This record gives sequence, structure tokens and C-alpha cells, in this order.
Amino acid sequence: MTLSHSQRPIQILSKLFLFSVAFLLCAIARADWTPYEQLPGADRGASIAGNFNRSPAGNVRDVRWDIAKNAMWFRKTGTWSIVDLTTGAITPVSEGEDNAPAASRPRSSRNAPMAPSRGRQQPIAVSADKTMTAESRDGNLFLKCDGAAKRAVTTDGTTTMRYGTASWVYGEELDQTTGMWWSPTGEQLAFYRFDDAQVPMYTILSGLTKLRPEVDIEPYPKPGDPNPIVGLAVLDVKAFCADPDGDPSKHIRTIDVGPNEQYIYGVDYSANGDQLIFHRLNRRHDVLELCSADAKSTAVRVLVREEQPNWNHHMPEMDFLADGRRFIWSTERTGFKQYELRSLDSPKVIALTSGNFPAGKIVEVNEEAGLLFYTAFPAQTQINPQLMSVHLDGTQQARLTPDDLTYARFRISPNGRFFVASDETISSPPSTKLYASDGKMIAVLSQGPEDLWSSRNIPKPELVKLKAADGETNIYGTLHFPSTFDPKKSWPLVVDAYGGPYFANVYNRFSSPRADCELGFVILQIDNRGTPGRGKVFEDATYLKLGGPDLDDQAAAVRQIATRPGIDGSRVGITGMSYGGYMSAIALVRYPDVFKVAVARSGPMDWRQYDSIYTERFMRTPQENKAGYDEGSVLVNADKLAGKFMLIHGMQDDNVHPSNGWAIAQKLYDRNFAFEMLFFPKASHGGFGPAEESAMWSFFVRELKATPDGSDSSP
Repeated sequence: MTLSHSQRPIQILSKLFLFSVAFLLCAIARADWTPYEQLPGADRGASIAGNFNRSPAGNVRDVRWDIAKNAMWFRKTGTWSIVDLTTGAITPVSEGEDNAPAASRPRSSRNAPMAPSRGRQQPIAVSADKTMTAESRDGNLFLKCDGAAKRAVTTDGTTTMRYGTASWVYGEELDQTTGMWWSPTGEQLAFYRFDDAQVPMYTILSGLTKLRPEVDIEPYPKPGDPNPIVGLAVLDVKAFCADPDGDPSKHIRTIDVGPNEQYIYGVDYSANGDQLIFHRLNRRHDVLELCSADAKSTAVRVLVREEQPNWNHHMPEMDFLADGRRFIWSTERTGFKQYELRSLDSPKVIALTSGNFPAGKIVEVNEEAGLLFYTAFPAQTQINPQLMSVHLDGTQQARLTPDDLTYARFRISPNGRFFVASDETISSPPSTKLYASDGKMIAVLSQGPEDLWSSRNIPKPELVKLKAADGETNIYGTLHFPSTFDPKKSWPLVVDAYGGPYFANVYNRFSSPRADCELGFVILQIDNRGTPGRGKVFEDATYLKLGGPDLDDQAAAVRQIATRPGIDGSRVGITGMSYGGYMSAIALVRYPDVFKVAVARSGPMDWRQYDSIYTERFMRTPQENKAGYDEGSVLVNADKLAGKFMLIHGMQDDNVHPSNGWAIAQKLYDRNFAFEMLFFPKASHGGFGPAEESAMWSFFVRELKATPDGSDSSP
């Protein structure tokens, strides 16, 4: 929120402004910063990538089933064809779309409004029949009854006591984009009550390019800080609307959500409105409960309890069946994500899936056939998703896709006996095929061109399987080469890193050439231990020690790749954004013998600087894990940072605060250590524009002595 002119703390503003100016004057602007498009090889990179992206793909635009006639209709562009489901014979159709079978309609999702801006919640919630509107504004909740003027439901809201909305960290870390929830009939409105009074504020200067900047403040709990006190309340809408002159508080009931030190999120009503369902997660993240509050009595009961030795994924998949009572729930109780069938009305649990590999995502629940279709990872290449099915009684689990490829874009027949899927690898463009449920291929519907690389004389990108730093665990990466790559020459390597929990970057999907390679680089991406999709043991490897095993794996990967012909292990750079920015900075602290150059973009430089929800999930609090925080801190270990370093950050970053950048800058100034720095006055978390690309790649070209043809650029 922005303080008004009368509220603006002049002394704080003045000090912060002078402080910022002093640091900005220290930023380095290199004379040899070259606009990206003028860098040698950039024009060729743009040409190659552009031409490649226009290559025809093997995807199918539309699929429709005509089971009664044992046929399926499909089209790649505007022309339909019919496939015989028995023989696989394909016949073009000339009659047009009017004769095609009707498209199937996926089940709709209730209460799924357009996502608000990052970290925020929707300020407006409209009843299902569109007759009433709830609004969260200036800390209070307002309601417009059918045909009446808008009225205040609450009046004690402030900047720290807010109704119908949540804290920024709830939107960022718990995916909570709503703060008000209508019951299906509109008789009730549930809403948040957020008390941020004890949460420390974070201050950012906004409008830095204006004559007079302003101060933005945000309740932002950092690790170990007091968290918001979160409550849920329910308004009796009918009674409120019938009592226009009465006290609104008479019509509000409070739900007992439990102790204060916990997170309440994932809130919504059941299909018939008899229960308000919500997730309750303790501060340590090791106990997650799915709870239900009775809509009449507000009595709370626990439907599901998940307990992990380290941490839980905060939002398991939850998909209701058509009756609105039974639901599919994902659990990691065995160490691998699996699915169960549960009910709002019974404690009975049916284990649907099993295996020493994780499930991926629900593709479709076919109740007519009594089947759950989902992706999972049982293939030899452990990151290749496969289509699986299982009966809703937990029997006959089966892998449906036959090969060790990446499968996607599934379309399943109404009777569950046939499906369409695309398959691809990093170097093989998608093709689309029709299969029977036993995995037998019936027909090839569309085939991507197979000579994309050879016809352009470009080296194929590779999916590489390497060993983690423990010497045992498989990790996967992608490797891209310049079109001029010659293994008899010597090429610098740039690691494009993320590496943090919750996000994977490496997929065995078809990839166009990377234009940046044409500047003279081989580019590597690695999904180290700690990233998702491989089971809890793989993910938990970095628990209490972020910046440890994850970076160890990145370094181990580089050492293995550097043994390949043409890769110069003495010229290795690393860059990344957010967690990848952290990995880039800590790389020069812990492995300066491996990584010689780093560009750290918007990275947290000490985990004490980031928010409580994300950080404590993986690190606990600094009071509980001081050694882990210290060992993983770029700031604490800044005296060990060596190599060529560029720091990039946005001055409006309300996620990874700019104080992260200032703090490491000061540490390096204190050492009299030369480095380069770009702080963007208008940028938030990313979105820096062309200047970032130009500065970063100019830096890599210069410091890694890259040339487009791999020749030695040393003076």
C-alpha cells in the first residue's frame, strides 16, 4: 500500500533516498557493454531460432469421438479426417464441421476467477446467480445485496486488520488468490480475517525516477518473524440483507480454525454448500490437514491428515467426482505421490495408485468407465511422463503409453478404450498417435518432420543423464550447442540455473535451438536434487541446507560435462533468476574452482531475507537452524566469493527485496572486491528489458572469451 502525502514518514524517506542514491552512484557501467543484437553471432541466433519456430509440428488441433460408429474425427488445420478405431484407416472428410460429432465438455471448475496480480487476492467476489457482490476495500468487507446499495459488513478494518483479503505471502507462497467465498446458493459468504498487527513491515521506495519518490510498505514476515493471525468467518447473507439498519456483526459467525501459528488456505464450499472446506498447515509444514466446517453449526472436523518427517507439499491435488462428495486426493505418504479416493461423508479410503515412482497430474476422471487417467513416471528415463489408468476401486493399474518418450496432450474416448497422445523428445518434434487402451498403436495422426536438425546443419540438443554429487542418484539436464560447434575446438559452458524447490526446468520435450548459443556458448540446464517430480527423498535432499546438495549437483554436472570433447571446463559461467540468482552467487562462494563467472539476477543472498512461508518450509527458522542459514548464506560467506561477478536486481522487487542486492554489494565493497552491478529503478521481480540481456551476455562473452566460431579470443 502507498502512504498518502500526509502520512509519509519524511525522515525515513529522506534517509532511504540518500542511501539508495549513494549505492546507485557505485554501480558500474562498462564502456564495452554492447547491445545484444550487435554481439557477434546474435544475428545468426535470431535467424536460426526464428526459422526453427516456424517449422511444422506434429500436433493435432481437435479430436472428437463417434464411438457408436467406431470412429474418431480429427483435424490438424481446417480439414477433418475420420479414423476407423479398428483398422486405423484414415479417410479425409469433405462435409465440413457441421457433420463432426459434438465436442466433449470438460467438467467446469467453480469459483475460479481470473488471477489477480502476483501475491494478491481478488478484491471482488460475485455470487453464483450474479445478483450480489462482495468487495474487500481499505481493510473492510462490503456487500451489495440484490437490488440494494452497497453496505459495510465490517467497520474495524485497518491497514493491519483486514477482511476479505490475505497477506502478500499467502498469494505468493500458498497460491491463495481469493479471500471471499460464496456458497453455491448465495445464502452464505465466507471470508478471511487477517490480523497483521505483529508482522514487521517492509519498506520500498516507489517512483524512483520521479521528482519525489514515495514509500510503499507491506506486512512481510521473514523467517522467525511473527506471522499473520488468520481467521475465517461466515456471513448469513439472507439475514444481513433483510436487516439493512441492524448491526452487521449479529449475522457473522467465527469458525474455530485452531491455533494462531498455522496457515489457513485453499478455502471453498462443497458442491451443495453444506460444508466449508479448507487446508490447515502448521508453521513447520510437516502436518497438513484438510478440514471441513459445517455450514450450519460451524463445527470443524479433520477430513485428511498428512504428516511428513520434513515438509508437505502445501496443496495436494483434489478433484471431486460428479456427486460432489467423493474426491480424489494426492498423498506422499509412501514417499511418492499417489492417489486415493476419499469422501466428505465417510472415513473410508481407497488407495488407487501405487509404485516406487511418483504420479504426475490427473488427466481425466471417467466415471462412466470407472477409470482415473493420470500421468506418472515409471519409464526408464525418469522424467518422461507416461499415461496411466486405474479403476476407481483401486484395481487394474496400468501403463498405457508404450515407449520411453515424453507423452502429452491426451484426449481420451468416452468409453475409456482409446486415447490420443503426442510423443516427443528434446530433439524429436511431436507426433500424434491414436492408441487402444492396451497401448497398441492404431494410427499415426500427425508426424513432425524428422530432418529438422540435419536439414539445417545444426547439432541436436541433448537430454543428458548424469550422477548427482552423491555418486548414486541420477539427475537429468539439457545441453544446447551453437550451430558452428566443433568438438575439436574449445567452447565455454554457461549453466542456466534455477535448482530450487517446487520448480523443475528440465523436460524431455522438443526444443528449438537456443539463440544465445550462437554467441559462442554451450548451454547446460540441470535439475538437481531438491527439485520436484522425483519423489520425496529426491526433494528432501536439500532440507535444512539450501545451497548445499543442490549446488553440489550443479558442480558435479559441470565436471562430468567438461570431460566431453569441445567443452572447456576452465571457462564456465552460471546465471539464473530468483532461486537461480541465488545459485549463481553461492556458486562463486562454494565452487570458484568450477564456476569462473556468474550473473546473479534477483536472488536472495541470505535466507533470513526471504519470506517466512517459503523459507521455513525448507529451512525451519533461523533460531532452529542457524548453521543451515549461515552455511547457505552468500552474505555470511561473502569473503569467499571469487571470480567475475555481475549483480542484477529490481528496485521495486516486493518478492526478493532489493536489500538482498544492496547487502551483498556492501559486503563486496567492504572487501574492495571488483564486480559489476545493475539496479533497475522501475523493475520488480524480473522484467528488466533488453538492457539486462545486453549487459549479461556482453559480460559472458568478454569474461569467458567466447567467439561465434569457437576460435581463441584471448589477446
